[in-house]
Amino acid sequence: MSYKVLYRKYRPDSFDNLIGQNATIKILKNSIINDKISHAYIFSGPRGTGKTSTARILAKTINCLDNKNGVACGKCENCLNFATSPDIIEIDAASNNGVEEIRELINNVKLMPTSSKYKVYIIDEVHMLSTSAFNALLLTLEEPPKHVVFILATTNIESVPITIISRCQKYEFAKISEDLIVKHLIDICDKEKIKYTEDGIKEIAILSDGGLRDALSIIDQLSKENVEITPELVAESIGTVSDQFIKNIIKYIEDNDVKNIVGCLKKLSDTNVNYKNFIKKLVKFLAIYSVEILENGEKNISFSIIKNLIIELNDSINKMNINVNPYIIIQTIILSYIKIDSKNDTHEIQEVNIPDIEQIKEELKIKKEEKNSSNIKDIIAIRINNCFVNASKKYLEIEKNNWQKFVDNDCKSIIKGLILDTEVVAASDKYIIITCSIKHKEKEINNKLSEIEDNYNDIYNSDKRLAFLSEIDWKKAKEEYIKRINNNEKYSIINEEKIESDESDEMINIANDLFDKDKLEIK
Repeated sequence: MSYKVLYRKYRPDSFDNLIGQNATIKILKNSIINDKISHAYIFSGPRGTGKTSTARILAKTINCLDNKNGVACGKCENCLNFATSPDIIEIDAASNNGVEEIRELINNVKLMPTSSKYKVYIIDEVHMLSTSAFNALLLTLEEPPKHVVFILATTNIESVPITIISRCQKYEFAKISEDLIVKHLIDICDKEKIKYTEDGIKEIAILSDGGLRDALSIIDQLSKENVEITPELVAESIGTVSDQFIKNIIKYIEDNDVKNIVGCLKKLSDTNVNYKNFIKKLVKFLAIYSVEILENGEKNISFSIIKNLIIELNDSINKMNINVNPYIIIQTIILSYIKIDSKNDTHEIQEVNIPDIEQIKEELKIKKEEKNSSNIKDIIAIRINNCFVNASKKYLEIEKNNWQKFVDNDCKSIIKGLILDTEVVAASDKYIIITCSIKHKEKEINNKLSEIEDNYNDIYNSDKRLAFLSEIDWKKAKEEYIKRINNNEKYSIINEEKIESDESDEMINIANDLFDKDKLEIK
């Protein structure tokens, strides 16, 4: 018999075998017991948390001839033939995302199931469907035949149109806790006779980041070594670091030990350890350390410094420039929180060439504030340009509703007074243009742009970039847009981060083009 990878071999086939989604399982089982099956479901959440497995189990259970308490019997004809049943149709939207595939699905929906009570369509990664495919699916999804159930699964619910979501029962799948993953992995290792240490398994659980499938894949990979799975083996094979290594770095931070901090980070860089894994683990241990400070009193380093270090490291994780060694950035961040005093060996400090960090931080802060002030107009102009690339009425409708709800109910009170007289006037998948009816108030709002943007994205779990401008400037930008469209001049995405480089002149010219009244033709 051919080898089957662990995540497939131990894929749950019953609600009782699902890990970590108890609330969702309870609701689904009760709906089956009470014969209240919905015509459409949407399962969303991180990868490897059981969405597709739950979809298959639900399809199997609602067609079981003798399910008990919402659990499939596993013995009836429908259960035994489930894997090959023509009434269970799985579609991968990532590779079948066109309107023609959906039209074929719609035509087949009308056909009665061959041997089951329900014909079940499971559409995985549904967010990958094209706009035209979503539109074609809408009516059928709202009023399918009584013998049809749709189950949609996605790791990116933000990309699924609200018109689709509103026609489904929505279930959020959470990341699986490390304790549950550890327990499950130990059980599987015992069954497969895989040698391990509990610390090694815990390391894998941390690396999996709440995804059981990822954890099983790591176990599968390491078991090929035919040696005991230890934290050291995990670190060497997957590209992470041991708990003790992290604890040593925190001790060096506490002791202001520059030489050893630099040495540790150089070692990580030389061995090509995944910097994201390192930052995640360091942040976790720093958080534990911060609790110890609060419980036992401050040591050589304050709670506020640890807090700021955690925030800065977390912010850096997705902002690394691929052309720069990430450990240089990490080193700079950590050393900026080191207090250099007479206790340090002067020779060692010179050896690693560490300048006056506090002075540099202050200078950088001043320069950053000056740069932000002069660049905000250019950034807003670039965001308007980028929004125009694929702005649509669909995005506008969604963001108008979200923004009104945000202003009325969800935003922080400190922000609310600023944005009361604002309105969304254009939107795309990544950008939102918002006008302010009070003259010159957009300047005050844009000074708080980052804070408003973070609050909005936290509420709606999104990554939108906002642009605030006056109604007059919006009129100019809109006229420029109409002019360019009439001349068949296409908009293209501009990287706003380039403003911070020495080659920012091109970006500034684009800003001038958008807002310079001498270059706009007002109709």
